[in-house]
Amino acid sequence: MIVAVAVLAGGVGGGLWALTRDDSAGHPNAGPSAPSVTVTATQPGASPDTSNASGSEGAYADPAVTTAPAPSPGYSRSVDPLGYTVDVPDGWAREETQGKLAPVVTYTAPGGNRRLMVFEVKESSVTESSSQAEGIAEGFRGYQYLDRQTGTDWTEFSYRYDSRQYGATQTVDHRFQAADGTPYAIIASGPPGTDMTEQLTTAVNSFCPTGFDCTSPT
Repeated sequence: MIVAVAVLAGGVGGGLWALTRDDSAGHPNAGPSAPSVTVTATQPGASPDTSNASGSEGAYADPAVTTAPAPSPGYSRSVDPLGYTVDVPDGWAREETQGKLAPVVTYTAPGGNRRLMVFEVKESSVTESSSQAEGIAEGFRGYQYLDRQTGTDWTEFSYRYDSRQYGATQTVDHRFQAADGTPYAIIASGPPGTDMTEQLTTAVNSFCPTGFDCTSPT
């Protein structure tokens, strides 16, 4: 199902378990990170590389990418070993870290000033997860609420805060129910004034769990 996403400029933020209050840089509360790798395009119908470039176990075959349309110009399809496909801008590097309850994948633009963070939500609903994440974000230095929007199976909120690592940062935290019923979060980040609308919308609309035909009407 195509999800309409109305967002402001991006930033990095956190979920209930992905971040801690004193980690205002917006990094997952995780152990040592896996090696960073650059995403390369995978075309529909092609046999994906099932080697595990990130070093974690659980590589898989037969992803839903075989039935999905090709990525838009300027985007590549990440066939992720965690069990989903998602389209991200060409040349963005993938890094996987282990959060408290689930792995967190971060795609970072060259230069490091724009990011997309993807992880499975462990709260009972996207609404509950988003509300709790917003409560945590309120504790970040320089927190400023910007907006909240909600749909049938998704919700998002945007805000600014002062990151120790990146400085002034603007965040759009989008949480949604994937085609298999699993809740996920995709969080866009960047300096204030950096429009991440296209990158976040593309990531959300292209997200597809392994084994599902996400081109079929819902």
